[in-house]
Amino acid sequence: MGLMPPVDFDSLMSQAKDLIAKKDKIEADLSDIDARLAETGVGMQEPLVDSSGFPRAEIDVHSVRIDRNQVIRLRNDHKAVMADIERILHEIHQAKRAGSATTGGTANDVTHLSEEDTIETTPVAFAIVNAVAPDSPAYSAGLRRNDRICKFGHIDEKNHQNLLALNALIGQSENIPVPVSLLRDGEILNITVTPKSGWGGRGTLGCHLLPL
Repeated sequence: MGLMPPVDFDSLMSQAKDLIAKKDKIEADLSDIDARLAETGVGMQEPLVDSSGFPRAEIDVHSVRIDRNQVIRLRNDHKAVMADIERILHEIHQAKRAGSATTGGTANDVTHLSEEDTIETTPVAFAIVNAVAPDSPAYSAGLRRNDRICKFGHIDEKNHQNLLALNALIGQSENIPVPVSLLRDGEILNITVTPKSGWGGRGTLGCHLLPL
């Protein structure tokens, strides 16, 4: 059997940077659309017709429908790119561990990566789960008390606005799966939460979150 070819670290790092840039663009687009929907006062769930079944005259129904469809598409794209980022970071870590056993200077490629090329893999938590109701959507998804939320959809420590943006996202996401990244006992976990009403308790999530 021949030797495995050396890992191209520059290629891995370039792929990771491209994916992170794509993630940032998706999150920026989501933030813009969320703000636009919030200005209309309809969000993702409010009806677009009046009590007689006619389109509401005070809003641009066509534009709102386009924005809602765009949000759903972007959330799916965000979930996919986060999975790709997780995969490429795993490959980078594997390559770093194997670097000392490779030839051709690839180990040096790892140890001499410049500071701006280093990818931060430990997320920053911005909220903590203070309580979770049994049988709630949050509990069913795997959220537990003292979990620290690092990412909820496109919301993170940079844009949660003292949890106001998070609460708005939850309110707009009924029956829509939302990817969540959290820290538990020092370990990063990725789950999917689907807010929904009618589960037997208050709210669509069934947990109490506090800002950090």
